[in-house]
Amino acid sequence: MINPYKSTIFESKIFKSMIFENFLEKIESKTSILVDDILDSEIAFLSTFLNQNLKKDILIISTDRRKDLFYKNLSSFNENLLEFLSWETMPFEEIKPSLDIIGQRFDTLNKLLFSKKNHLLICTPHSLLQKIIPSNITKDLSIHLKINEIFDFDNLIKKLFSLGYKKETIVSDKAQFAIRGYIIDVFPTNLDHPYRIEFFSDEIESIRTFDIETQKSVEKKESLDIFLADEFKFLKDEKNLTNIFSYLKDDFLIIFDDLLEIEDSLTALNSLKIKNSKYFLSFENFLNETKKNQKIYFSEKKIDEISSISYKQKDANEITFEIFQKHLDALLFKHPFITYLDFLNLEKLEHILDHIEMFLAKNLRIIFFYQNDAEKKHIEELLDKKNISLDNDQKIFFETGFLSSGFIIQDQNLCIIPYNEITKRKIIRRQKFREAYHSPTNSYHSLEVGDLVVHFHSGIGKYLGCEKLSNHLGIETEFLLIEYAKGSKLYVPISQSHLVTKYIGSTESSPDLTQLGSNKWQKTKILAQNQIIGYASDLLHIQATRELEGGFEYCNDSEETILFDLDFPYTETADQKKAIEDLKNDMMQKKAMDRLILGDAGYGKTEVAMRAAFKAVYDGKKQVAVLVPTTVLAMQHFDTFQERMSSFPITIDVVSRFKTAKENRNTLEDVKKGKVDILIGTHRILSKDVSFKDLGLLIVDEEQRFGVRAKEHLKKFKKGVDCLTLSATPIPRTLYMSLIKVKEMSVINTPPQDRLPIKTIISENDDEVIINAILREKSRQGQIFFIHNRVESIYKRLEHVKKLTKNSTFAVVHGQMATEDVDLTFHKFKKGEIDILFSTTIIENGIDVPNANTIIIDRADAFGLSDLYQLRGRVGRWNRAAYAYFLTPKNKQISEISQKRLTALLEAPSFGGGMAIAMRDLEIRGAGDILGIKQSGQISNIGFHLYCKLLKRAILSIQNKKEASFIETKMEFSYPAYLPDEYIPHENLRMEIYYRLGEAQSNKAIDDISIELKDRFGAIPEPVKELLSFSKIKIFANTNSFTHLKFGDFTLFCERLDKHKRTQKNLILPKKKDILKFEEDVIAILKKSFDIL
Repeated sequence: MINPYKSTIFESKIFKSMIFENFLEKIESKTSILVDDILDSEIAFLSTFLNQNLKKDILIISTDRRKDLFYKNLSSFNENLLEFLSWETMPFEEIKPSLDIIGQRFDTLNKLLFSKKNHLLICTPHSLLQKIIPSNITKDLSIHLKINEIFDFDNLIKKLFSLGYKKETIVSDKAQFAIRGYIIDVFPTNLDHPYRIEFFSDEIESIRTFDIETQKSVEKKESLDIFLADEFKFLKDEKNLTNIFSYLKDDFLIIFDDLLEIEDSLTALNSLKIKNSKYFLSFENFLNETKKNQKIYFSEKKIDEISSISYKQKDANEITFEIFQKHLDALLFKHPFITYLDFLNLEKLEHILDHIEMFLAKNLRIIFFYQNDAEKKHIEELLDKKNISLDNDQKIFFETGFLSSGFIIQDQNLCIIPYNEITKRKIIRRQKFREAYHSPTNSYHSLEVGDLVVHFHSGIGKYLGCEKLSNHLGIETEFLLIEYAKGSKLYVPISQSHLVTKYIGSTESSPDLTQLGSNKWQKTKILAQNQIIGYASDLLHIQATRELEGGFEYCNDSEETILFDLDFPYTETADQKKAIEDLKNDMMQKKAMDRLILGDAGYGKTEVAMRAAFKAVYDGKKQVAVLVPTTVLAMQHFDTFQERMSSFPITIDVVSRFKTAKENRNTLEDVKKGKVDILIGTHRILSKDVSFKDLGLLIVDEEQRFGVRAKEHLKKFKKGVDCLTLSATPIPRTLYMSLIKVKEMSVINTPPQDRLPIKTIISENDDEVIINAILREKSRQGQIFFIHNRVESIYKRLEHVKKLTKNSTFAVVHGQMATEDVDLTFHKFKKGEIDILFSTTIIENGIDVPNANTIIIDRADAFGLSDLYQLRGRVGRWNRAAYAYFLTPKNKQISEISQKRLTALLEAPSFGGGMAIAMRDLEIRGAGDILGIKQSGQISNIGFHLYCKLLKRAILSIQNKKEASFIETKMEFSYPAYLPDEYIPHENLRMEIYYRLGEAQSNKAIDDISIELKDRFGAIPEPVKELLSFSKIKIFANTNSFTHLKFGDFTLFCERLDKHKRTQKNLILPKKKDILKFEEDVIAILKKSFDIL
């Protein structure tokens, strides 16, 4: 027999017991079997044993609530595991399934079709009963590409359209493709990276992955499979739909994971009234169609606890039981597993390791399951403390993997002990990471017709769009058309688009348009520049003072810190790794750290913060304060920190209104004495009576939630102390300080791989919308948040919704309730005892319920943008499709500002949209007085983006001990230096490249753009080479205060402003033969003519 484990430690003789042989014989006799009183991990063990020993496919039916835990258990024993996901939407709804789900579904279908292995397939009742496309059609719904093979280029484009892919300018999400010459970018639904396919005629020259954010190629590939993107389209057109089990071999075995759970799931599914739907098979029909297939029924409870049973006389093990409203026959099988308690004859088990010697004395072989090196090392240390040798006559072994619970196989003298049984750590849900899938954040500011804009030289105007005109060389090119005061028009060559930015003032009100030809704009700009130089000096003085105050200089990571890092049960995302590296480098400097960690809810900011906290405690012997905006978040962080650091002797405490006054006083006394390593709390920990013995690190979570007074206390609190700020949508000032590089920032943009984008629905308040949202979530055994932010009417709203739905449990929570009632309600909701939680915004921060994946927000028009974004982040924290409903008043026009906020949520990137939301909020509301009254006036005068640009330059100049320069060299040339339409066909892409070239500050930046152009668009044509060369000349000119360079065929007019002295010269140029040589000659002539070193 084949050993089901992934290791060679186990020998096949383990299964040569009478019990296992008997079990296999019964299976081979085609008899249906019932196994009751059995744990998840034991079911996984038996399922894998069958998969390895039977030459047939196995279909496992689990539930939405159980399948992830079951999948983790199975994965410890078996690597050949498939999962078929449900749509998580209904065909009759307008909401389409997640592209990730479609991709995973068709990846599974293709593996079932083309792999010759015996499959172990997990389905839920939902995915089992959904009708799907027949296998003969599925075979044609994919594209296979391989390098050096011929594939008709035009036919590939047609095929992509037919599979439901959308043509876009650039690929930024799944199911999109873009064409540039003979290059096609595509993001297959079944893969985690977008791909770039380069053709030579119809031959595939290259296939490579690329980074969605930078659009640069990453890794070469030999082949590529592209699967369907729009399943509904084919379902609607196909008459002969089938089901997933038709993709399995005819004699497949059916395993029911847990009978009672599956029955509950079917009841919830039937509430959607889909029995007669064109797209669903009834469960009764499924049982009828699989009458000939052998079935194994597992039940965690004893069968007589969930069903009436009757025994057949001829065999006491043959029974008839009732489930799914049917009478079923099966053979009752007594499994060989027993619990530790039964083996030890105990009622309660405190610490499993206390009984290891007894297990060994009774000749048991022990296998410890661990998930990482830190867990293994911890087990070894605990065994060593108990003087238990790992060399114990080959009786102690280690296996990598996860099990939800341990067990003993008595007749084999085998004891399985997973790490979580030792530490009593909570079971962590299955999670993978999406290494490079997040939407791009453009470095330039996209413009729409009607936007107010600022031109560096000409001032504030209104953008009217793009127009094509012939330039001075007779080449048709694009111009940005801007309207100024009194209807004056300015045509700005698109090559100078970097001079134009979107206007954001300090308030929502619009400024007057600048009058062209007047000197008012220049005066305004000079005044702003003078103010900016003073402000830059102040900022740098504050920074220098902070450096002089110093901070604690930490050493390299200690052995314990390295162990703590390894103890993380997941793999860090690339963004997380970078953030951790950044903050540890900060902590090892002499100056105090001041860093912002920006990332969406559930992206791993808390883990990054815990790494810093652990290092402060262990490597610096310092105390840590964790400041949070709400008591709920304080308690959640307390639980999270406790859980994560449970293997290490660190004292963590919390100041909370959920504790008595005496308990809080005792906690603060312990903090003062240094007995508490990490203190978590709200603004209470900023009070004068709170004193730390040796505070080394302050962690501020969601800074935007604190009031002005709390922030004033913070300033005093932070002196000489490392400070780490965590935020999904930072306040304008924090965002601003990060943008101008005064405050260091790390961005965590990469979501967990199994995270699905939250589907956002904006709708008028409608009972049918509410009913469908609730029923869909309940059909997958999920839970719902219902946000109603008025305490006086929340109970009335609850009663109304109660009438709409049956068989649902409800609860209410709000800030005016007694703290113990709030805590109890949250606890029940987290445990799944409440289906629908009515709440005010008390849940905005700090409640993490992975099973709650629908949120309905009443009067969404009355909320701020960052509030809506935070509330939406309460769902979508698991690997299920999540839904956020923003309800607005029925038959009532909402304000323009409210409409802009809701539209911003729809337009925000699918993943990592916090920065985009913060910037959009800045645009809608204005910058306010984020820098004080004096500076807010300058922001109103010249716009936020131009202000930031000038301030960056001022700071850089002062740091380099140079006079601040705000010059933008005006470049004119008689050479064809531009981005041809045929090379980059899309206007907005050309504008982006022009913008980036104009903003480049070094030759390396230009060279990087050159490499990127070749990668994305193909071989670089001559006009683009000219443009790149002139861009480098412009960098030199800007750096050296040239205000104007005008190139003739053999002449160069120059104007330079040096120390307020304006110098003009006409220079002779050499004949231009080689572009690179010409660039070098021009710079050399300028240096010589103006005595530039």
